[in-house]
This record gives sequence, structure tokens and C-alpha cells, in this order.
Amino acid sequence: MLDSPSFQLFCRKFHSEEACAEALFQARWPDGFRCPVCGRSSFYRIRTRRLPLYECRSCRHQTSVTAGTILEKSTTPLTKWFQAMFLIAQPNGISATRLSQILQVTYKTAWLIARKIRRALQKADERDPLAGVVHIYHFRYGYDDYLDAGQPLIAGVSLDGSLQEVRQVKIKQPHPDHVVNGFKRRVEKPGVKSFIQNHLHPRAISLVYPYRRPRILMQMGRQVGEWLNRTFCGIGPKHLQAYLDEFCFRLNCGYRGVGAFGPAVEWCARTSAATYRELTRSKPVLPAPWLAWGSKAKWKGYHLSLWAE
Repeated sequence: MLDSPSFQLFCRKFHSEEACAEALFQARWPDGFRCPVCGRSSFYRIRTRRLPLYECRSCRHQTSVTAGTILEKSTTPLTKWFQAMFLIAQPNGISATRLSQILQVTYKTAWLIARKIRRALQKADERDPLAGVVHIYHFRYGYDDYLDAGQPLIAGVSLDGSLQEVRQVKIKQPHPDHVVNGFKRRVEKPGVKSFIQNHLHPRAISLVYPYRRPRILMQMGRQVGEWLNRTFCGIGPKHLQAYLDEFCFRLNCGYRGVGAFGPAVEWCARTSAATYRELTRSKPVLPAPWLAWGSKAKWKGYHLSLWAE
């Protein structure tokens, strides 16, 4: 990856803090500077710090190019942030382990940078509901041999007027209360209704496929599972949604005919920073199935006894 021509060209273009700061300025204020306090456009540029400050001529409020973005208060150089955005925007993404090696930072720093970028991509997903004719299908990610350990997911695909071309896709984890947590986990009707209410445009037409599976949705389910296992060696339920939104963000950029890096920078500039505690706080997820058996060994033994029959 380090030797790829595209990455080398990118590093030459964004070789300095000044070049990255200018690109972040354009992403944050595409129509020109606006004071975050009074909204005026006239400003002074103060260059006495590592990153320039912008002082409003009207109210004298000072702001930096990173204030109000995911980069706020970060001591990591902008060049490393931009390299991380570029690598995550690539078709296969990148793991935190590999990112730490390329950026030459600790694993925790690389994970936090990547997680903050994914949070920005999640904000982009929230602002863009599925519209038109939407095909909905639920599938499972996880162990193929243990049906009670998989993570049920709901996928929605928005199609064009001819119903042949994909316009947009979303893949979501249902709330645990909407999942039958038995020998084979499956999404109940309230889970599908919640997906429709939260992720579809009010005028969208939804077609739900509980049994007959459209080929395009089956292929997408395989693709996301293969990507998660190949790039990250699998993802647990707590942070799974962030990776699913990253996967869909790149797909949707491709459907629109644009690269993922530019929109990623724009959303990183529009999204406020989050602390490590906020990013790692607990969330409702399905419990591990072996907890009901007292140990993982007993749970596996139960499945082995079923296979032997």
C-alpha cells in the first residue's frame, strides 16, 4: 500500500501541515469563512501558531481550522489524519493495526483516529435516508456453523426508476429487543418496521423479502462479511455498526460516481469531536450465546452433539 502510485501521489499533494490545513479550510467553509459566533465572513489570519487562527473582524472571536471538527484538540499532525482518511476511503479500507504501522503511531492512537473518521461517516449516513423503491432483506454476519452466534443485520437498497441500478445502500444492526435470541437468531417484524421508520424517506416505497432473497442483496451480504473477516479478522457486535456504515459510505460514493476521500474530508470537517469514552461506551447488543450455558466450552459441546446426531 505504501508503494502504490496513488498513495505516493497523495502524500506529495498533502506533504505539509499547511497543505492539509488549506484543504480542511475548504471542506469546512466551501463558500468562504463564516464566523461560528456571528456568521460574518470578514476575518484576519493569525499565523503565530502551528495551525493558523481565524479572527472575526466583527466580533473578534478566534477559531482554528480544526475547531468543531473530529480533529479538534488532537496533537497528531494533520498529515497523518489526512493519510488515515485517504486509506480508509480506499475500496478495502484499513485495519487499525496496519494504520498504526503506516502512520507510525501507537495502536490506540490509530484506532481512535479511525474510529473518529468512521463516526463522521456515520453522520453522513444519518443525513441521507433511502428514497424511491427500497428492497429490504435481513441476513446474518458471524459464525456459519453456529446459528445462535451470528449477528442479524438488515440491508436496504434503493433502486433507480428502472429497478436495475443501485442508488444507495444501508446495513443496520437491529435493536436486541427486535431479535429472536434462540437457536437461530432472526429479526422480528418490529425490527423491520424500525428500520423503515428510521432509515427510509417518508415517501419511499419499501419491499420486504423475509424468505425470497434478491440476488443483489445476497451478494452484498457476502461482500460485507468477507470484507470484515479479511480486513479486520472479524468484528464484534459493539463496534460493528461503525464498520457497516464505513462499508456503505464507500459503496454509496461509488454509486454516485465520486471518490470517497473528498466526501470523507467534508464530513470530518462537519462533525464535532468525540472523546474516547464516548466512542467506547456500552450500547445495547445481543449477548454472547454461551453465557446461557455457563461457559464457551459447554456451548460448543452442545453444538458438537447436534452435529454428531
